[in-house]
Amino acid sequence: MKGSLNIRSIAKYVVSLAIAGGLLYLVFRNVDTTAILNKLREVQYQWVILAVVIFIVSHIVRAYRWNLMLQPLGYQHLRTFRTLLAVLTAYFANLIIPRMGEVTRCGVLRQLDKVPVTTSLGTVVAERLVDLLSLFALMALLFLTEFGRLSDFITGFWEEKFSNLGEQVFAIYVFTGIATVGLLTAFFLVRAFWDRLQQNALFQKTQTLLREVLRGVTSIGKIKKQGQFWLATVSMWFMYFLVSYTVFFAIPETSNLGASAGLAVLVMGSLGMAAPVQGGIGTFHALVSGVLLLYGIEQGDGVLFATLIHGMQTLSFIVMGGFAFFMVSVLSSRKIKTATTS
Repeated sequence: MKGSLNIRSIAKYVVSLAIAGGLLYLVFRNVDTTAILNKLREVQYQWVILAVVIFIVSHIVRAYRWNLMLQPLGYQHLRTFRTLLAVLTAYFANLIIPRMGEVTRCGVLRQLDKVPVTTSLGTVVAERLVDLLSLFALMALLFLTEFGRLSDFITGFWEEKFSNLGEQVFAIYVFTGIATVGLLTAFFLVRAFWDRLQQNALFQKTQTLLREVLRGVTSIGKIKKQGQFWLATVSMWFMYFLVSYTVFFAIPETSNLGASAGLAVLVMGSLGMAAPVQGGIGTFHALVSGVLLLYGIEQGDGVLFATLIHGMQTLSFIVMGGFAFFMVSVLSSRKIKTATTS
């Protein structure tokens, strides 16, 4: 069983790397990489350093917000520094295996502060829902402010990708029918064997797990400091915007772009980072450089900007995540020694 899980993890990792490599190839195949390397020497790196500082502060705010979510579940003693270590370790883990970070940071918090993984995982799910709603709100704001610029692009993309949709209607009907029959069958089977399932140990553990996760998800409504929670959420996303906007000034070709372009980069970059590949490699570059074309930035300069900001974020995750991993090891060993001596 353990071997099959390892094989599955390795396969997922290889597929993810292959997708990232393919996307990077598509992004860079028509770009003069020598010109990009030459332009990297002309970058004003003081703006990049400022963006790194803002980036670090945004993660401190994220850790503080996570503390606010855990407080109504009975964990008022948590310190922002320790939850920050868990958050940074999670980003470090995501660079290795996509989506592994969420479980990793819950495991770190259990190790440091004895918060059950099922409970903290529920708050992480709730946190992601809030971030998803925030991203949708930013997308709506982007389309409202930049509708004229984006409408033709969206229309062309839709026509290109879905022009043959009519030819696939029969296949869609068949798939929908099979899915419906499968769901109905599962429902009636569960209903028919409900009493037996209630006596099954695995089913009981699953029920307990789901209850704990649901308890964490509903923690948002129980937060006493609601104002601080939502202020932290707005501040965090504003800092993400500032990271993109600040790096504009590091490159002459993007230094004249306005706030609307920064919002577009934030939205597309967030979508790229959410893709199931290591650290958004390839997807981030493709989406960010693609949207900058709409603002008159040539492909090569757009790829340079995307590479610069993605490289800055990735290097920050490696350095901060490595430091966090080291600190978690130190704090854990101290706890073990304290428990042994006492």
